Amino acid sequence: QFLKRIRHGEWTPVAPLSEFDHVHYRREADPLGRPWRAFKLVDPNDDTYTHPHARLIHVAGMVRHLAIELMTRNPPRASREPARWIERYVAGHREKTKAAVDVPHAQLSYVPLPSVGHAHTDAGVRRVMVVAPFGDDEVLEHLTRQLDGRRLVCERAEQLRGPVFLSRVRHDGVIDRYTKASRNWASFTPVILPGHDDRKPEKTEKLIRKALSQSGFDQSCEFEWSAFSHFAKSYSAHKYVRDEGAKDGRRAVGYIRPGHLVELSAVHLRLTFEGPVPGPLTIGAGRHCGFGLMVGLDASSDYRDALV
Repeated sequence: QFLKRIRHGEWTPVAPLSEFDHVHYRREADPLGRPWRAFKLVDPNDDTYTHPHARLIHVAGMVRHLAIELMTRNPPRASREPARWIERYVAGHREKTKAAVDVPHAQLSYVPLPSVGHAHTDAGVRRVMVVAPFGDDEVLEHLTRQLDGRRLVCERAEQLRGPVFLSRVRHDGVIDRYTKASRNWASFTPVILPGHDDRKPEKTEKLIRKALSQSGFDQSCEFEWSAFSHFAKSYSAHKYVRDEGAKDGRRAVGYIRPGHLVELSAVHLRLTFEGPVPGPLTIGAGRHCGFGLMVGLDASSDYRDALV
């Protein structure tokens, strides 16, 4: 239209632009955040659905199951060996062959988001985020378009109170607390360490450094740990408490873990970086299903009110 705006001495105005996009720029020294897409959990009336944050792995598992089903039907065109790609990248299963040990493993993460805000905020899960490895924006968008509006399917009826659907949302106050750049971060869900610390501080520190490295952190940071979260509504990192009335003298508490992570040690972390680091940040062995989820503390002036 622009090239043909003047023809035979007559003026034809160019139509206004009808499509827009946001392009973000950063300095080379600034850390790059992982691409993510977020969804609200809604019922058939489009009202927000709230899931107990102690059982957040149910939401992660249902979104993962739906992603596997959708990508099996309609994988990205660029994917080679779709079945193997789905098994590793979408489902997150690692190959156990010797040849695959040294191959970098990349996969999607399905991260339920407990609600955060002021000290009295109900921490129930009302949102879930799908996070992709660096640079995989196109693959993530391909999956997002198919997930939007889909109904979650649960293995057991008691996991959900009625039909629940995914509705895409780009930003809100809760999502920003998990994604905006911050120097100071604190875990809302426990960081599950890649091993057993045997309650030895020096071993705990070593496992934390290993968890940070495995989670892809290139920036140096200072950290401190505790069994308890900085957030009053979060559960502790303990798996059990003593209970004489229980069968083996102990009772399970806190967040329900996947079976393969039950016996690993866990802590809550507080991280301080030299400069702002963008989210989302998930750390540890359970980072792909919502454990080790960090909240940015610099993004809100009232975060101190949410601390224990």
